[in-house]
This record gives sequence, C-alpha cells and structure tokens, in this order.
Amino acid sequence: MTNLLNKSFRRNTGIILLSLTFVFASGVSSAANSQKTVKIKIKCHVELIGGKDIIHFGIIKTDRMSKYAQWLLGKKIATGFSKQKQQVYKVIECTKLADKFINPISMKVDENTAR
Repeated sequence: MTNLLNKSFRRNTGIILLSLTFVFASGVSSAANSQKTVKIKIKCHVELIGGKDIIHFGIIKTDRMSKYAQWLLGKKIATGFSKQKQQVYKVIECTKLADKFINPISMKVDENTAR
C-alpha cells in the first residue's frame, strides 16, 4: 500500500513539475515577445561636412529614436550625389518618415528631396 502511494505521489509530482515547466516556458516566451521593439522608418535633416544639407533615411528600432541624432554625428553615410560616403557634420532634426519636420528649412529640404 505504501509502495503504491509512493508511485502515485511520484507520478503526480512529475506531472505537476512538467506542467509548471510548460507554463514557465510559455510565460518567458511571451515576455520576450512583448519586449521586442518594432522598427520604424525615419528621416533626418543633416548637414554634411562641406555644408550640403540632405535628408537621410533610415530604419531603426523605436527605442533608439531619441538617441539616433547623437549617434549619427560624425558617421559616414551614403548620399545620392556621390559614390563615396559623406561625413555628417550636424544633425538638424529627426522624425518618423510619415511625420513633418518642425524646422522650416528642414521642411524645404524634404520637399526638394526625391524619393
């Protein structure tokens, strides 16, 4: 009788532990999915070394939007007017691709930029 109870107890304990493992694993995966950041398209009005103003386009994670302008300073980026990458001297403004710039000069440069 005691032996039968021990087997039953071990089997039920194993089932409970297995169930908890599945619950925990699914909770971890859903937490990981909720922490994934979405990528967005952005545009930045930048001044290159030499004084040329252009609109730079990029795709970044949403959590990097606030730091992107600082990161872009000094980077070499591809432009439509040169085969070689050009270095960013100054970042005037960055925004989501669908949004409008606040700076009037940025708006004008954006209007004149081919897409």
